[in-house]
Amino acid sequence: MFLRSPRFWVEVALVLGLVLGWSMAFYNGGVSQDNASSVSGLKESNQDLHTRLGRVTGERDKLLGDRSAVESAVQAREDAAKKHEDELAQRDAAARKREDDVKAREDAVTQQEKVQAQNTIAEGSWAVGVDIQPGTYRTKETVVGDCYWEIDSDANGDHIVANDIVTGGRPTVTLKNGQFFKTSRCGQWGKA
Repeated sequence: MFLRSPRFWVEVALVLGLVLGWSMAFYNGGVSQDNASSVSGLKESNQDLHTRLGRVTGERDKLLGDRSAVESAVQAREDAAKKHEDELAQRDAAARKREDDVKAREDAVTQQEKVQAQNTIAEGSWAVGVDIQPGTYRTKETVVGDCYWEIDSDANGDHIVANDIVTGGRPTVTLKNGQFFKTSRCGQWGKA
């Protein structure tokens, strides 16, 4: 009873094949539609990602360009600051040199003033070699009126070596160490 003819089994196999074929066709058709809509969604997502990537790449390139410009500006400012510092250092060195030159001139003038002060005799009584230097002196200005001068060998004026009352001209005296010199109404005397 279970043994049927081979034809029966062929028919059963055909029917099963048809059922299976149609089932597979329906299944594949449904999967294909799902795949087609998935592929379409993936293409749209891919296009959107490419658009975003292009925008981000553009922004990155712009920022890199801006960064380069900023770095160039910073470098330019640093260079300008260095140049300014160098100029200030040069000016400072020049100012120090001028100060040193002025100091040297002031020292020279002070020295000349000291020498001139040592070589100038004012009104009064002076010990030669102590208060004033020995040498030949002459009045700095022409005498007007009665000019009296006196050279003594002692501080008391008891031993007059030379004296004179001058009413004009520019009198001259020669003084030696140990002598005493008095001058009145003659003005200043300077070493001749």
